[in-house]
Amino acid sequence: MQRATTSQLLTPRRLAAALSFAALTIGWVESGAAQMTIRRPGDRPDYKVELEPHLLVAPFEPVGPGVGSGVGAGFRATIDIVPDGFISRINDSVGLGFGLDALHYGGNGDFRGECTNFERGPAGTQICTEVDAYGDATDYVFGEVVMQWNFWLHRRWSVFGEPGLSFYLGDLSHRGYFGVSPVLFAGGRFHFTENVTLTMRLGYPAFSLGVSFLL
Repeated sequence: MQRATTSQLLTPRRLAAALSFAALTIGWVESGAAQMTIRRPGDRPDYKVELEPHLLVAPFEPVGPGVGSGVGAGFRATIDIVPDGFISRINDSVGLGFGLDALHYGGNGDFRGECTNFERGPAGTQICTEVDAYGDATDYVFGEVVMQWNFWLHRRWSVFGEPGLSFYLGDLSHRGYFGVSPVLFAGGRFHFTENVTLTMRLGYPAFSLGVSFLL
């Protein structure tokens, strides 16, 4: 079997293709590095408020009597309150966010009843006069107040964390159920333009996907 020599392998056409590929790769890496902004404090969109309508998917059961998974829609407004963030060496910022979300939970089909009110009957007996049915579809409204800590990684990408509180009113089709609970969200943005982004958020009670306008 005849082996290919080095001169046969490195023909002018193959050498030109290899050099072109290497140049494109180096150019792409250098371009990506130039787009990185995490080490450049203040190199980010200039805005005062972020307005974000979004759709919601809740794979978890809600607090209170609701059961099953849910879907819904909501809105978040976040005010930029600390433009330079907490860490001077990196490109971060802090906002105060207010959200309002409406979710419909489909239930799980296990319609079990629980008596919530008894009245005295004849001969000392107890008569149930009101029943809560668990397993039925329910509606919830959530209001959130969060601190949004942003990290501006790249011209096209930014990420954030959102600790805060959620105020919820649930089981609206029955008696109603009010409560407060801590929340923690983690999310990211893909910047179509400097001031318009696709925004994704993971957390409890729901995941969200929406569009943010940095105004």
